Amino acid sequence: MTMLRALSCAVLMWPLSLTASHADGPGPAADTAPSQRRIAFGDDAKHTMLVAWQTRKAVDAPVVEYGIGLKRTLTTPARRAGYAYETGAIWEAALTGLKPDTVYSYRVGDPVGGFSDVASFRTAPDGSEEFTFTAFGDQGSTPAAEMNMTNVLIDRPAFHLLPGDLSYANGVHTRWDDYLALNEPLTREVPFMAVPGNHENEKLPGGKRPIGYAAFLARYALPGAESYYAFDYGQARFVGVDTVHLEQKEQLAWLEATLAAARRDAKVKWLIVFQHYPLYGSTRGRGDNDELIKLQQPLFDRYKVDLVVCGHDHVYERQFPMRGGKAVSESLTDYTQGAGTLYVIAGGGGISLYDFVPKRPAICAVREKAYSRLRVRVPVEGPLVAEALRLDGSLIDKFEIKPAR
Repeated sequence: MTMLRALSCAVLMWPLSLTASHADGPGPAADTAPSQRRIAFGDDAKHTMLVAWQTRKAVDAPVVEYGIGLKRTLTTPARRAGYAYETGAIWEAALTGLKPDTVYSYRVGDPVGGFSDVASFRTAPDGSEEFTFTAFGDQGSTPAAEMNMTNVLIDRPAFHLLPGDLSYANGVHTRWDDYLALNEPLTREVPFMAVPGNHENEKLPGGKRPIGYAAFLARYALPGAESYYAFDYGQARFVGVDTVHLEQKEQLAWLEATLAAARRDAKVKWLIVFQHYPLYGSTRGRGDNDELIKLQQPLFDRYKVDLVVCGHDHVYERQFPMRGGKAVSESLTDYTQGAGTLYVIAGGGGISLYDFVPKRPAICAVREKAYSRLRVRVPVEGPLVAEALRLDGSLIDKFEIKPAR
């Protein structure tokens, strides 16, 4: 644990080298010390960053101090974002009016209660720029989960996608604290774009009182409806879907409208969906999700979604490009944009691993029972390149999608 934390701190000299631990004075008292920092893009990733954190006890004037480079001359007050079963005071703030493609430093806290150390983030570019993002779902707070988080830090992505099943608190809310603390080296500087899974749809211990997404919605500041949303980065549009409640007409209408708008937008070259439940899979006892295939496959086909990243099944699994429920290519590595949608299960985040059915389905290109992460490079020109990597950095899978235009 100590070695991983030290490595995380060293990596976080990117994107800005910071020399102060608790600038302008001693650190805060334990009861008012900010912890569990996490950032996420707002609706406009070029101009807005959302910041959330927790203190054991409430403070009077929670704020974010921030600015370009090391000059933190701006201040935004935070609001309380609590829920009935919280384990401390949760705060969130929206930093608006930011400049695109700019590094900001920030710290959170209270003038009396004290401030965090200084961290930094980078806003999205205002136009075309090559970038890398990472993804894994079904993480938890295991040693494998921490190693996956540390590997993402080494990757230095523009942001990280987590397609559901985060803390596995399952109604024990101190587990959220453990999970958020484990991931803080990542989430304080890399926008953490999560959507809920079935384990975010919580009940209190004993299963007698459902509380739904209360903890997820309070503990994360996210854009849009928070459980589902979209954001742009470079030439790509990312669409986060709440598949636990996909049958809701409002979200289905939003999903189709969002996909349609992306395909009308000349600035959007790549269309990527991330969600918890996969449409297709071959883990033992699960397999394909007929309801999602009925609801989503026609939309993904109609609007030619390039890539769908899912979790739920605790494995790595990728299908061949699909149209109309059938594979449209036999290549293991090279594909043409628009010919078919690539479906990836990146569920090896850390909590546990599942077994596959013995016979690999014909539509499945690659599958492996392994803890892993997905790393995707999105270029200005040329192919989108995706890699699935084990904890030791070795390669499970690599594929390319060559652009149609």
